[in-house]
Amino acid sequence: MSEDLHVLELKIAKFLRLGVLVAGALLLVGWIGMISTHSDGLSGFHAYQEASLRELWNQALATKRWPVLTSYVGLGCLISLPVIRVLLTSILFFRQHEKVLGGIALLVLLLLLFSFSQGIDL
Repeated sequence: MSEDLHVLELKIAKFLRLGVLVAGALLLVGWIGMISTHSDGLSGFHAYQEASLRELWNQALATKRWPVLTSYVGLGCLISLPVIRVLLTSILFFRQHEKVLGGIALLVLLLLLFSFSQGIDL
């Protein structure tokens, strides 16, 4: 059983490593695209304007600002990795018949999702 556990943990680690690399590549491509299309990439940050994520996404779609959209997708991938890690860990615990640890992991997952829902204004 411990060999199976080790193999599953290695698969999770490889998946997370790949996720970080994909998210980083998407962010890098988006940022390079923003720098190459705008002479002053920080010009939009002179004054803070409160806007929801949906508004920003729709505005970027309407104006076809693909570098911004690419960066948003990369950021979304990066943010989703801890959630996926906790979900996979809970599955791993339940497969080992560790119900208490699996339940704790699910509770952590619910708390993560709740905290994300409170911090994102869609």
